[in-house]
Formats: sequence, C-alpha cells, structure tokens
Amino acid sequence: MKKVNGLKLIPLSFIALTLASCQGTPFTSEDFTSKIFPNGYWDFLIQILAFIVLLIAVFFIGYKPVKKAIEKRRSAINGMIEDAKNNQKVAREAASRKEETIEEGKTEASKILASARKQAEEEAALILAKAEEEAALKRKKADEDIASAKEKAKREIHDEIVDVAISASSKVLGREVSKQDNQELLNDFLKDIENE
Repeated sequence: MKKVNGLKLIPLSFIALTLASCQGTPFTSEDFTSKIFPNGYWDFLIQILAFIVLLIAVFFIGYKPVKKAIEKRRSAINGMIEDAKNNQKVAREAASRKEETIEEGKTEASKILASARKQAEEEAALILAKAEEEAALKRKKADEDIASAKEKAKREIHDEIVDVAISASSKVLGREVSKQDNQELLNDFLKDIENE
C-alpha cells in the first residue's frame, strides 16, 4: 500500500470542511465566496496560516520524535532478531558438535573395548601357552623320574637277583662260585625271565 503524504490531505480536508459548512446548495448561491469565507479573506488566511503552523509544529514536535522512536525501536528489534538468529546458529552448531562429539566418543569407546578384548585374548593365549609349557615340562620331568626310578629298580632287582643267585648257587654247588660262574648263571637267569 502506498504511503499518503500528510500535506496532500490538506486540500482534501479543506474541500470537505467547505462543503460541510455550506447550507443549502453551495454552487447555486451568488455569495458563494461569502459562504466560503464568512469572516472575510483575512480571517480565512490567518486560519489557514495557523493551521499550517500547527501542522508544521505537529510534524516537528510530534511526528519526527515519534518517527525517530519508531526507527530506534525498529533497529532495536532488528538487532534482537539478528542476535536471535546468531544465537540459533550457534545453538545449531553446538548441537551438531555435540552429535559429532558423541559419535567420536562412541567410536573411541568401541576402539578401546576392541583393544581391551584383543589384549585380554592375547594374555589368555599367553597364559594358556605358559601353562601348557609348564605342564609339558612337568610331564617330561615325571617321565624322566619314572624312567630313572625304573632303571634304579632294575639295578636293585638285578643286584638282588645276583646276590640271591650267588647264595643259591653256593648252596647248590656246595662250593664258592667265581665271578665268571656268577655272570654265566646270571645271564642264563635273565634270559629265562625275559622269555617268560
């Protein structure tokens, strides 16, 4: 809508006042001018000048300060709108950064969790390998102890058998048996035992 200037309304208001003050038909009377200017031209001119001065005074005293106040208020509101837009932009960026930070945190947590799992699996495998190695060493030592005990038992049995054989052969033969005789008897006896 187009703005109407205040000064353009003056002639229109003058015509409206003139028509309203006329009684009867305004254009048929011969003293039309006397009806328009009932107190004379000078009074009319003074009233017009007073009206113009009043309009100018209202314009400078009322309109301009009100317009300045309105402009000031408009710029303050525009500033508030700009601040609100900037705050909204900052809030959106903060929300976006928050989402990114949360995603980064989740990614980092999953990496840490995967690393911890991997480390735990490696430590478990290391512990199992160490336990198996210790068990193998204990088995080997036990086998060696068993083999050693077996050899010792065989020697003890062998020595005992030799002693028993010597004493038995001395009694059977009635004489003392030499070392060579003992060895032959022992070998025969061992062969008999192995064949059984």
